[in-house]
Amino acid sequence: MKRTGRLLELLSLLNSKKTFTVKELADTFSVSHRTMLRDLHLLSESGVPLQATPGPGGGYSLARKHTLPPVTFTLEEAVALIISYESFLHYTDKPFEKETLSVIAKLFAILPPEATQKIELLRQKVFMRNPRRVTQAPFLRPLLDAALEQHAVHIEYDSLQRKSKRIIHPYYLYAFNGYWYCRCFCRLRQKNVSLRVDRIQSYTVLTEPPLPAVPQIDDDQEQPELRLLVRLTARGCKLADWHHEFGNLIHYQEDGTGTIDTKIFATDVEWVSRFILGLGQEATVEQPIQVIDYLQTELGALQQRYGSGILPSS
Repeated sequence: MKRTGRLLELLSLLNSKKTFTVKELADTFSVSHRTMLRDLHLLSESGVPLQATPGPGGGYSLARKHTLPPVTFTLEEAVALIISYESFLHYTDKPFEKETLSVIAKLFAILPPEATQKIELLRQKVFMRNPRRVTQAPFLRPLLDAALEQHAVHIEYDSLQRKSKRIIHPYYLYAFNGYWYCRCFCRLRQKNVSLRVDRIQSYTVLTEPPLPAVPQIDDDQEQPELRLLVRLTARGCKLADWHHEFGNLIHYQEDGTGTIDTKIFATDVEWVSRFILGLGQEATVEQPIQVIDYLQTELGALQQRYGSGILPSS
């Protein structure tokens, strides 16, 4: 079990027990005595009110507050906050990991034992699930700071097509499908884009000298726009609806079919084609020819690989 998940379960367990020893907790979570001491120390630093009782029959306990702070919460409100914060803990990297644990700890601390038991039951019935990713996003918090301070940053980005060096102006971060994204203005592409944070390989804040109002871009870096026109069956609309970008671009017809009619950059042809390829026969591309050519090449390669019924040797 990862440490963040263990801390959450530990916090829940502590709220259901009056007293406990380090050995009992270590045995429960199958960790060493030293590891459990470190976990308890981290919870204490995050705001969990732990108190120790020396001597035989002693141990640790939670110092509960019987008065609520000026801002009070109903049980349902506390559960909503706990579940919302816990949803971020599924991500490998989080911009406020320690603060998230602190908030959950403080919420548990102000609730009576019977309320925490009810919360535990409710958490088993209502929860948010995100895919668990193993990718690291070390520049998550620096990007958030840059967005808050309105700083431009120089990055090296490993996209699906190639590695590139860019200057971006971060607007905000958002989590989707287990990944973190940075919505920003990209001076290389001269448009607002969403970049996967885990694909950022280097990061430098640019504060001096001031950036020019109109960036100079080499001719070979100019990005021509292409019209993307895709016709979708009714099932294709449902399959495409999940996509975080194309899902909002579907124009539905009365019979349930639809179309996607938008502009893409030439460098987007590959990933757009791969998305459409996943829709199978439920999508028909009418424009641009670059996407059609890519699909034909990819389908031809797949036919050659699987058409004979013999898989290529590894």
